[in-house]
Amino acid sequence: MMSTESRQSIQRQQTILLLLALDGKVFSETLKHRFNVSDNIIFNDMIYLEKAGLLKRIEAGAIVVEEYSETEKIVVNDGGFVLC
Repeated sequence: MMSTESRQSIQRQQTILLLLALDGKVFSETLKHRFNVSDNIIFNDMIYLEKAGLLKRIEAGAIVVEEYSETEKIVVNDGGFVLC
């Protein structure tokens, strides 16, 4: 069974990716207030998503990564994200 913290983390990361898809960029400070979490939590989420190749971190937040083709898609499962 997945912990509540893991579920919240995945939901937060999904929302970050959705916001990126809509705006092309997100700001750490905005995300921190939106999710009512610490800077550290947002930082860790962005590190995870960057390592997965799903965003590019910048000084104040993150921007969209355009390295995967439009035919590829992001699939979310209980373990996180998978690029297909």
